[in-house]
This record gives sequence, structure tokens and C-alpha cells, in this order.
Amino acid sequence: MTVRRIITVASGKGGVGKSTFAVNFALTLSRVAPTVLVDLDTGTSSIRNTVDAPVERDLYHFFRKGEPLERCLTRLPDKLDHEGHFKNFAFVAAPQHAIEEFTNLSDTNRVRLIRAINQLPATYAILDLRAGLDASVLDFLPHSNSGILVFTPHHPAATMAAADIVKALLFRKLRLVFSTDGPLAATAGAPSQLATINALLDQVEDSYDGRIPNLDAFLADLFEAFGDAPVVRALAENIASFGVFFVLNLFDGVKESFESAVEPFVRLLQSQISAQIGIHNLGWIVNSRDVHESNCRKKPIVLTPAPASQVHHDPVFADLLTLAGLPGARSSPPKPRSTVDYLLSIDAEHALIDQLDVLNAMHRDPAALQVRDNFAYIARRALHALSSLPPDRFGQRQLLTPFELVQAVLRAVAPFTPDSDAGVGAAPLP
Repeated sequence: MTVRRIITVASGKGGVGKSTFAVNFALTLSRVAPTVLVDLDTGTSSIRNTVDAPVERDLYHFFRKGEPLERCLTRLPDKLDHEGHFKNFAFVAAPQHAIEEFTNLSDTNRVRLIRAINQLPATYAILDLRAGLDASVLDFLPHSNSGILVFTPHHPAATMAAADIVKALLFRKLRLVFSTDGPLAATAGAPSQLATINALLDQVEDSYDGRIPNLDAFLADLFEAFGDAPVVRALAENIASFGVFFVLNLFDGVKESFESAVEPFVRLLQSQISAQIGIHNLGWIVNSRDVHESNCRKKPIVLTPAPASQVHHDPVFADLLTLAGLPGARSSPPKPRSTVDYLLSIDAEHALIDQLDVLNAMHRDPAALQVRDNFAYIARRALHALSSLPPDRFGQRQLLTPFELVQAVLRAVAPFTPDSDAGVGAAPLP
């Protein structure tokens, strides 16, 4: 059973293929359930420039003309999807031209858009955020995970910027949790402890101040100073429960990509933030000219039919599947590659075991044939995360306004307060 989820796609820097990923990822998920892609990069309108579909209404009509957001949905024309494989996909385009009012949304417009996105008729809402980190990005990101971060081996600064997004998200939540007038203020001994914690948080967050290198060192100091106090336990839980999910675009080799992108990203997170946060690689997109050519034709790569492949049934791989004994494993061996389009044949109920099939196909096919399978693999990874992790660990069930975010944090830290009813009166978690 699919559960409604909003998933953000973000990058610290432009030029990493974020919007290309968001379009193709949303299209792939639409094979499972109704999916809407919302272009929140309101200064460039990149989605409408990637999909050759006539846009009748966009975010301009939502903000200026009062159109409901669901009336601003654009669906694929027959020329892009003549067989109807992606009939469950729709997108909301950004305004055609940059307008200051929409490029830099006011607080009122952000709240209005948040509430409208929450009402979209879709199982999955994918938000393509603008590159960088400002209020128009931060307010749409989850409070307990990173959404999907996209970076590439070819842009080292983007790798560092992706780590900055994680840091900003985590510290935003910690500032709310440990505010001197926040949810933990009523805890015995909390006022002085919270004042100390906030002063130390300033030092940890300040990259120019090397006295406390990361949150792990900070946490160790707090345990030594306060022992197993509720505020300390709340801090440890908030750090450990935070999840980071990323996709490596323009993948050009395991060793090279690991050394130039993945390893620096993980090292930054562990050294400057915490080694306790969960880091999940959802997959990669190979560096293929086919993607660029598809964008130029305004026909996303996953809409291009899979070419015939000469890969044949592998009995050894079939035996490995049987020996693995994974839950839900099929009793029959994998079909010959030439009869399977892994992107079109996604089954949310078998997302975990099907990953093995797709990995095998990606290993055998040349790079030019892999891009569709890359998205098929990433979608299965995402579906497995959605079904196996708690609802707030990957994406979010609904976007939160700033006030609702405070209420959610209040409920989240209630177990650490002396009164188990600390969250009474707060709005229920979405």
C-alpha cells in the first residue's frame, strides 16, 4: 500500500543536473502511483524547458489569478507518451519569466503555497527546489531528513554545498528544540542548561571557530557536564534520527566518483556535523550524452523507449537470488533482459528484491543503455525507504508552516520532558 509523501530534490549549487533528475525521478514514480512534480525554481522555469508540453496555467496563475494549484497541473501530451505509460504524471510549472514577486517569495506566499501543495491530488509530490539555500528553499525542506540531495563528481563545490544543506537543516531543528523558551524549557534544571547549549551551538555552527569541531564533540561535553539529562538525551536522539539521502549524477566510474564526490561528502558530514547521522546513497546516474540530447529535444530520457538488449538469462544470478532467501523473493528466475523494461515494470511490493535484478542489468549493459535502469533502481530504493522507514525519516507526509514546525518539534521532544502530556494542545504531527 502506497502512503502519501512529499519528497524534495535539492542541490547546494547549480549545474549538477538537479532538475533533470527531478523530472525523470517523478516520471518513474508515476509508474507506481499518481505523482506531481512542482517546479519551485521560480527564477528559471527549468521544468517547462525540459518537457515539451503546452502549459496553460502555472504558478503565476496560482499567485496572481487565484487559480487553485490543482488547476495548474500540466500533463504529458500524446506525442511524448502515446502509449499512456506515464498517465499518472503531472507537473506544476514555474512562471514563464522571472518575476521578483515569485523569485523571492514572501512569507505569506510561501505559507499559501505550502498549504496548496499539501492538498495536491497525488500519492507522491516531488518538489524541485532552487539551487542554494535561502528561505525559499529551507521552508520546503523536511525537518528530520535531507530529502534527496543531488551532486556530481565534476563539481566539488556542489558537494560541499550539499553538506551545508544538511548542516542548516539539522541546526534549524536543534535551535527549535533547545530554544530557551521552547518545548524543553519546563524541564527541571533546563533554563541554565538550555542557555549553555545555545551558546555552545553557536560555536559548533561557526565554521571559523574550531573549539568544538562537530556535534559529536559537543554531545560528549554535554554528557560530561550534565550527565543523562533529558535535554542531552533529546539532543542525541535528534542527531541520530536525522537521515541524509543523496544521488550521484554524471557518474563516471566507481573509484573516481567515490574519491571525488562520495568520500568528500561523507567526510564533511562526519567531521563537521556528526558521524551519527544516517547516510543513504539512493543510486547514481551514469554520465551519458543521451541525457543531454533528451533535454535538448524536451523529451525526458525515461520517456525514450528502452532499446533492445542482447543480455541473456543468467542462471548463476538466478541461483544467487534463490540462495539469498530474501523476503518476497520470486520463485521464478529473472526474465531475460530483452523482455524486461525495468522502468515500466516497477512493483512497489517487490521494490527490495527487484533492486538485484536492476543492478544485474546495469552491470551488464553499456553505459548508454543504463540511464533508464538507473532511474528504475533509484525509484525502487526510494520506494523501499518509504515503506520501511518511519514516515518522517524520508520525505514528509506534508509540508509544515513555521508555526506547524514548532508544534511538530514540541510533539517530537515530549518523551524527553517530565510531563508526558507536554505535547497536549499541539497540532498532531502530519
